Amino acid sequence: MSLDIASLTDTNPKKQRSQHAPGMRLKMETLRHPHGFTLVELVVVILIVGTLVSIAVPLYLYYTETAKVREALGMMKAIKTSQKLESIKTSKYYTATGGEAAAIFLEKGIDVRDSVNFTYGTVGHGTAWFTITATTTAESDMTGTISYNSATKTWSCTGDIIERMLPEEEE
Repeated sequence: MSLDIASLTDTNPKKQRSQHAPGMRLKMETLRHPHGFTLVELVVVILIVGTLVSIAVPLYLYYTETAKVREALGMMKAIKTSQKLESIKTSKYYTATGGEAAAIFLEKGIDVRDSVNFTYGTVGHGTAWFTITATTTAESDMTGTISYNSATKTWSCTGDIIERMLPEEEE
């Protein structure tokens, strides 16, 4: 093993750099040109995402609740039509409440068995008028009822259901 004194005393920077380990050059270049994100950039991105989520989540929840209410209103309008047909056929309105309601509605051509969010009932008051009620179930993540009164031709609601989700008064 021989020592070359000229290589130890050489002041040429290119030669000195080449004597370092191969990974050392890469490490020094990485320090001069950092790759990645600064803490400030990450905080800004988190704030933007947080703001978007705070806007989107309430809108999503409102739209899912509105969809559930619209499903109930569609079913209630079908029951309302069947009540009117029953009145034409028999001159009176029918009653369907409790556990027998689904079977009675099925007889009338309305299948409420697949409804997960609401249970339905209707009470006929002779030949004068009828009411229809949709009550939320535990699976709906909502509480309350939607009601229709044929005497006053009005819709009403209780609980989590907002009145602006209901149809306007009818003729």
